[in-house]
Amino acid sequence: MQIVINGSFWGQPNVGSGQYLHGLVRWLPQVAPQYRYLLLVPARSPSGPPPPSGVHLVRLRSPLDRLGANLAKLNFEQFTAPAAAWRLTCYQGPAVLLTPYFGPPLRAKLPVVTTVGDIIPLLLPEYRGGAHVRAYMALVRQAVRRSNHVLTFSAWSRNDILKHLRLPAERVTSIHLAAGDQYSLGDQTAARAAVAERYGLVEPFVYYVGGLDARKNLGTLLRAFALLRSRGVRATLAIAGRTLGRDRQLFPDLDAMIAELDLSASVRRIDVPPEDGPLLYRACSVFVFPSRYEGFGLPPLEAMACGAPVIVSDASSLPEVVGPAALRVPPDDIIGWAAALGRLLGDAHLRNELSNHGLNQAARFSYRRVAAHTLAILERVAR
Repeated sequence: MQIVINGSFWGQPNVGSGQYLHGLVRWLPQVAPQYRYLLLVPARSPSGPPPPSGVHLVRLRSPLDRLGANLAKLNFEQFTAPAAAWRLTCYQGPAVLLTPYFGPPLRAKLPVVTTVGDIIPLLLPEYRGGAHVRAYMALVRQAVRRSNHVLTFSAWSRNDILKHLRLPAERVTSIHLAAGDQYSLGDQTAARAAVAERYGLVEPFVYYVGGLDARKNLGTLLRAFALLRSRGVRATLAIAGRTLGRDRQLFPDLDAMIAELDLSASVRRIDVPPEDGPLLYRACSVFVFPSRYEGFGLPPLEAMACGAPVIVSDASSLPEVVGPAALRVPPDDIIGWAAALGRLLGDAHLRNELSNHGLNQAARFSYRRVAAHTLAILERVAR
């Protein structure tokens, strides 16, 4: 069998779609080395690392490469990649094209398997974008319906896809993601020392990473933290990352909220490079993830893999990810969030218990398993 993979995110290993792509490309040939693997990468995209042994990377130029990133991306997805996939595999045995993100071709000569992590742009109004984004989403929505099979990351997302894209249940499969190998327990004492030196953060501190857009619900977290501080609990809240746009509907003004709640002295805004991510998870007293909606929710899993006690919203896919190994609070329950934070910060035994449960929960997820389950679908679809 020949497996052709759209590698558009190969040069972006730190974004969600890039992490998923790299995990698959690393493990697919280890699980099934007997197959031929082709990774199709746009010539204009960042280079990325060399692929692993057994995977042949093919850089493809598009006639629209000079006309802007959006047109080039569209052309690669709809024409360049599917045409090259057919050209490179025809008459050489069964083959399948895997598009590992929400951007499959509308028409292809090979059978297509598409991964749709979530359908947030179709569900949440603030994520629908302008006319061009909506037109693109209409196109790929129709293309997903034509895909031979659809993969997603949670039972929650699968139900959303079945409901809103109206696909037959037998054509949609949920395969849970996994944290990368860099997320492990490690030396927590050394991590705390490194975080104290680099970021000036010492225990007790609460840590958040995972995006600053509206659905991440940081307003509830900040209000709960202010309530906690008003009760005399002394801790720092560290929020990683920066907003990616100026649309206040999509990216609320966190600095204004922090000032309004009189939290400037106790909330830290920090930039964390990817290589420091595991350090912050290992060093924090508590990791929090108050998101209202996720297709999976990787940061809580990464945090648990590093030994952090975790609190998440009891919403969307997050209960699937954390199981019984984290505290869960309704996303808009400010008093409940303050209570959960106070409980964990004040109880070292509970923190240790959740840390151990979290390590066991995280160990249930692996990219070997992701690759094996993905291969089962690809084998069924290939022709």
